[in-house]
Amino acid sequence: MRMEVKQDAGSATIRVEGDIDEAGAEELKKGFAGLDLGVVKEVCVDLGGVEVIGSSAIGKLLLFYKHLAQNDGRLTVRNLSPQIHELFRELKLDTLFTVSGR
Repeated sequence: MRMEVKQDAGSATIRVEGDIDEAGAEELKKGFAGLDLGVVKEVCVDLGGVEVIGSSAIGKLLLFYKHLAQNDGRLTVRNLSPQIHELFRELKLDTLFTVSGR
């Protein structure tokens, strides 16, 4: 898995490529932890390069969403594969934050 984090002013984009397994989930968590949520209020996670996402990665995403929301921030997850988009809808993650497919 590869991850690129870009932060400017009040927003950040996290672009992920490759399958997100347990080790990838920990790397994702580190990427989230590197953001200053006192400043960053809009975070976009681009999963366009991801075909498989594990439950631990979804858990890290939910924890990050919780911390971001507590700091009045908003999360968007975009470019989901059809299978991951359907999974996010089944888990009702689309009721917590904005999700969109490819």
